[in-house]
Amino acid sequence: MRDPLAAFGRLAIGGVVLATACSRERPAETTGATLEARWVGSDTGKIVAPAVAEWCDSLRLLEVRAVHGDTGIALVLYPADSLTPGPHRVVPPERGDSTRPSGAVALRWFAETSIRGFRGDSGSVTLSATGPGAGGGSFVARLRSTTDGSRLHLTGSFRGLTVHPASPECAGVPKEPVDTEPDLEEEAEETTG
Repeated sequence: MRDPLAAFGRLAIGGVVLATACSRERPAETTGATLEARWVGSDTGKIVAPAVAEWCDSLRLLEVRAVHGDTGIALVLYPADSLTPGPHRVVPPERGDSTRPSGAVALRWFAETSIRGFRGDSGSVTLSATGPGAGGGSFVARLRSTTDGSRLHLTGSFRGLTVHPASPECAGVPKEPVDTEPDLEEEAEETTG
């Protein structure tokens, strides 16, 4: 699964649910799709932001993410076979891909002196509609801090989503690096061979 903490980095497949939602190259599209969430517990806050939904075909997962300022949230749905309306039980990120159907939730924001990151360990994400431009649903989850064990209770909803195909990097395969440094060994072999 992907990690919404670093997510914002990437809801990490196999570990850190927050990594995906914040560090994407593409900005959130302003198509009218929105995500709203509120949390209470060790901290209290809310987010209302444009939302993006991407289907990663190779991993068979749907990622929904929203970022506003320094706050971001990511939801990942792991359907059993195909994406259909209904509940997806929230499990810790490292179990998301192996216990289908399931879901993962991550939330992060910048506090005064640190980044606060939380990931879900219980609750549910319910997909209520899957039509083009009509994707919507709701979620309720218990989240735990990735650093100090503090807890949050998160509730929210999303609507107006159009699911887009994810980039090939969704499977965790990075783009080919741009070779900007000369390989001296390779050049030496070419001149002597």
